[in-house]
Amino acid sequence: MEKVVVKTKQGRVSGQRSGRFVEFKGIPYGKAERFCEAAMYQWEGVLDCTEFGKKALQLPAPFPPMPEPEPEEHFGEDCLNLNIYTPDISRSLPVLVDIHGGAFQNGSNRDHTPDKMTEDKDIVYVNLNYRLGIFGYLYLGQMLGEKYRTSGNNGLTDQLLALRWVHENISAFGGDPQRVTVMGASAGAKSIAALMMFPESGTYFSQALLSSGAYQCIRDERTAEKVTERYLEILDIRDPSEILTMEAEKLLEAQKKLCSAGESTCVFGPVADGIKIPYDWEKRLHSEQYWTGRAVVGSCRNELGFYKFMDPEFLDHAPSVADGLFGINAETAKKDYEKLCRDVICEKGTCDEEKKKEIWIKIFSDYMYRTYSERMAKILMRNGSTVYKYSMEYAPALHCQDQSFAFETKDGGEMYRDGSTLEERNRLGRTIFEAYTNFIRTGDPNSAGVPHWSEYRGGGFLQMNWDAVSGEAPEEADDILKRFPEQVYRLR
Repeated sequence: MEKVVVKTKQGRVSGQRSGRFVEFKGIPYGKAERFCEAAMYQWEGVLDCTEFGKKALQLPAPFPPMPEPEPEEHFGEDCLNLNIYTPDISRSLPVLVDIHGGAFQNGSNRDHTPDKMTEDKDIVYVNLNYRLGIFGYLYLGQMLGEKYRTSGNNGLTDQLLALRWVHENISAFGGDPQRVTVMGASAGAKSIAALMMFPESGTYFSQALLSSGAYQCIRDERTAEKVTERYLEILDIRDPSEILTMEAEKLLEAQKKLCSAGESTCVFGPVADGIKIPYDWEKRLHSEQYWTGRAVVGSCRNELGFYKFMDPEFLDHAPSVADGLFGINAETAKKDYEKLCRDVICEKGTCDEEKKKEIWIKIFSDYMYRTYSERMAKILMRNGSTVYKYSMEYAPALHCQDQSFAFETKDGGEMYRDGSTLEERNRLGRTIFEAYTNFIRTGDPNSAGVPHWSEYRGGGFLQMNWDAVSGEAPEEADDILKRFPEQVYRLR
């Protein structure tokens, strides 16, 4: 294969051409001590970047199950690397930086391939690794002192460092640093919304595509402390500093116990530590200091519908699931469930268990995702951003299904409605793909192959509904539940 050498500000890298792309894999952008903020990495000579770097240490994702465990050598604490796939290093092309999801606990920069993400579009595609779980988000500032005050945001500042690296170097790979779009689904989207708190984010990216996630992952210091207390209790150690030198395997085993419940998706996330993210972060969220640019923001109708499919006793378990997802906010969720039951089905003593399950799914889907995606769209619109909002309506309309259609299977895989056809699903996947890649390339999702998609703004608040027949429609004022605070998961 043809070898290609590129000079970066940190050192030279050697990649290779593979089909349509010149590939540079495993480029190290940072190094860090355990539980400390990372610093930019420098090297001498030419670094061979033809093989993937290590993934962040993590436990196997609960689903979909892997056919067999991955080799241990694929993982490591020294995991801060990124991959670049470029059609032509001599051009100045739009750039897509993909921040993977996985509940801040799973995933890697191997999750997506450039052929599915960009196909024949002239886009430089970048995906990155960042620290996960306790290594990326365990808050130790109150227990271990000043050196670890920002430990609850290590995963986030890893991402920020990678974006700085891309900004400084992407022109050498054929990318335009002034045309960078960051994209994420689930925890990836939540990460982007948190990154928008940083003033430099406006320099590092001018466009964002957020699917099934917004700023709701940010947690107050007390919530982060409670998670750390629970974790240290599981480790059963007297001196918290022991975790600085403890074997990583033992730390992961304790994390497994901490996150043993299926509703543990909110355990980790960025922390309002007063340094990286201000204590009064909600004020910044609604101020001119928050990021401004061009954005696509949306969610799926039944984000957490899989709970109903996977648990035969879902109706009995739903209140405890709410406790795990929301912490003290669960009391509001339970009251809303009771009210919706009264309003919708509990007339004249009737009891429809299937409808009750649907009400719980609405509560979980709205308060975990849809409420915050709608608020995010309005926050960005009001601060002068150009926003395109969508809702994935194509049943079953589960978590991140729009990106699955667009960038993975193009037909939704196994997640489709009874009676749908492969042709119908392929048409929808192709439409979403065209809209999203149009946005990445031009800042506007519209083209001949996409139904007209208006900017989201007052006087109608039009959104795109992705469905068998897609089209824009006014956002319904009472479509989602409203009563949660800006922080979805709270402990006291």
